[in-house]
Amino acid sequence: MTPSDEQPGYLQPYREAMGHFGPGFEATLWQNRDAQQLRFDVAIAMASMNGLRVADLGCGTGDLIDHLDTRSIGVEAYLGVDAQPEMIALAREEHDDPRTAFLAIDIVTDFDQVISWSPDLCLISGTLNTMTERMAWRLVKMAFEHSSRGVIFNFLSNRPHPRWASKDLRPARRFHTAKWIDRCLRETSQVAFRQDYLDGHDATIAMLHELP
Repeated sequence: MTPSDEQPGYLQPYREAMGHFGPGFEATLWQNRDAQQLRFDVAIAMASMNGLRVADLGCGTGDLIDHLDTRSIGVEAYLGVDAQPEMIALAREEHDDPRTAFLAIDIVTDFDQVISWSPDLCLISGTLNTMTERMAWRLVKMAFEHSSRGVIFNFLSNRPHPRWASKDLRPARRFHTAKWIDRCLRETSQVAFRQDYLDGHDATIAMLHELP
């Protein structure tokens, strides 16, 4: 697969990074590993993942499962999903573990295989940044509806510390944070929110199903 004008707009920045860097961390468009791992830790603190079936939507090369292992969090199973086949090929090479499975699919247009895997919890970290808010919400809501426990996701907040005001985020975009909290609360009362970990640059929301 080569970069082309046929790529959806939300995937094109990743294809361009893939063409420039090849498969690996740089092609995920994360600024640095410390920021990536901080976001993972914030998500981990919002809901227990021990013993769960965790679907990582936009997994890159599977850094989340490695991070969970370093934090001694034992998931029952892990599914990594990414639209870039090269990333999935590398993830499979690097994770010879019977708990793990990887799929090269575009979750925006093909979510059925994730549904068939029956996740308990979905994590969406860094994946929404190049999407429109409408597209991102459709994905988050689908992940919530088709997981038994819920979904944890992050995005760039529109209420950051002023020090971020002049930062050029392209191709990423900021979302209206208050509106996201409100739409999540319309789905469930079990909503957790944080954006204190990167001076308001980033926001994380856990939207969990209400217990009987």
